[in-house]
Amino acid sequence: MARRGERESMALSTRFDRPLVVAGGVMGFGLGGLLDVLLFHFVLQEHHLISGLVDPTTRAGLRLNLVADGLFCLAMLVVMGAGFVLLWRTAPRSDVPWSASRFVAATVLGTGAFNLYDGVVDHYVLGLHHTTFPALDAYDLVWVAGSLVLLLAGAAALRAERSERTGSTRGL
Repeated sequence: MARRGERESMALSTRFDRPLVVAGGVMGFGLGGLLDVLLFHFVLQEHHLISGLVDPTTRAGLRLNLVADGLFCLAMLVVMGAGFVLLWRTAPRSDVPWSASRFVAATVLGTGAFNLYDGVVDHYVLGLHHTTFPALDAYDLVWVAGSLVLLLAGAAALRAERSERTGSTRGL
C-alpha cells in the first residue's frame, strides 16, 4: 500500500499533468478512428462505417458507404485537431510537467478507447458494421480484445511513468 506522502505526490502529479494527458487522449481517440477507417475501410476494404445498414455490394450502396467513411475521416481529423489545440494551449504552461512518454501513453490509451467504443457500440450495440462484412463473427471479439490490450497498455505505461516520476512504487 502506498504511504500517505506517495499518495499525495501521485495526486498532485496527476492534477498537474492532466492537460497533457487529456490532449494525448483526445489525439489518440482521433488517431484510432482515422487509422481504423484508412486501414480497414479503404485499404483492406473489410467493412465500411454503415455496411451493417447499407449493403456495400451494390454500386449505390458502396457509394453511400464511402461517403459515410469519408465524413467519418473528416470527423476524426476534427477530433485530432481538437487534441492538437489542447496540446498547443498546454505548451506555454509552466505548471504542466512535459514528458514525451506520458503524452505517448495517453495517445495509446485514447486509441484503445476509440477502438473499444467502436468494437462494443458500433459492432455489437448499434450493428453499424462488423470487423468482416457482413455478419458478427469471431473477429469482432478479437477486435474488442485487441482494443482492451491497447487501452490497458496505455494506462499501464501512464501509471508506470507517473510512478517513476514521483518515486512511488504504486500506480495511480
